[in-house]
This record gives sequence, C-alpha cells and structure tokens, in this order.
Amino acid sequence: MIKNRNLAIQLFKRSLPELVSDACQLEGINFTVPEIQTLLGGMTVGNKDIHEQEIALNQIKAWKTILSDLLVNKVEIKKDYSNKIHHIAAKEDAMEWGKFRSGNVTIAGTDYLPPKTEELNAKYSQMLKDFSIIKDDYRKATFLFFTLCQKSVLLR
Repeated sequence: MIKNRNLAIQLFKRSLPELVSDACQLEGINFTVPEIQTLLGGMTVGNKDIHEQEIALNQIKAWKTILSDLLVNKVEIKKDYSNKIHHIAAKEDAMEWGKFRSGNVTIAGTDYLPPKTEELNAKYSQMLKDFSIIKDDYRKATFLFFTLCQKSVLLR
C-alpha cells in the first residue's frame, strides 16, 4: 500500500459524519449521517434528546481534535493521548472521563467480561509494546484498531 498522507486526511475529513454517526450508534444513539451533518453545521436536530445531542457533539469534538492534531503531527499512540481524546468524547457521559475506568463493567447482551481495572495499565502497556514491534504502517493501524476495539472498555 502506497502512503499518501494528503489523501488520508482528505478521506478522514470526508468520513467525519459517518465516523460520528457510527460512534453514536455504538452508544445506542440513533443519529443519521444527515443529522450529524446538521450538527457539524452548527444547528440542532429537532426531536432529539438534548443529552444525546451533547454526546454526538462530544464525538464531533473528539474526532476534530484528532484531525487537528494529525495536521500538526501531534497524534501520539500513548496513554496520555487516548485519555485526552476520551476526556473530550465522554465528557459528562461516562462515569469518569479522561482516564482508565476505576470500576468493573459488563457489556449487555454478551457473557464477555472486560479486563479488571487492576489489569488495565499492564494490558495497555503490552499493547504499546506489541504495536512498537510492527514495522508496516498498514499493519500497525490494523493492529491498533482491532486491539483498541477489543479493549474499548478500558476507558468506559
């Protein structure tokens, strides 16, 4: 795969409404892509719960922060950076935001048990170690995506 930073940034910008809509859907909040585009335009969406709109706006801010940081090469694959993004994305929504969760959680509809709170730092450190060994950028991105999806309960 040939690297093309400018194309990647262009695709990121174009995908922003879908990224936000997908993130909202994962939280059980039904915002369509056109509704997210309305929020991106600075307007509110009629007949939508204020709290749900705030969650969507937090997602927009988080994705825009990543994009802004990406443009000036400030995206870091580090705990501090993921906590920074979580602080924006989960503000006033999660029990705690901007840090690893301090309590155990379950995921409705599944018997999967997320890692215990006392295991989170070690699991994150191991992920970073495994990530640093990978040389190919495409494989690094894929590894990070799937590993963070699997461990998304770190910050909940």
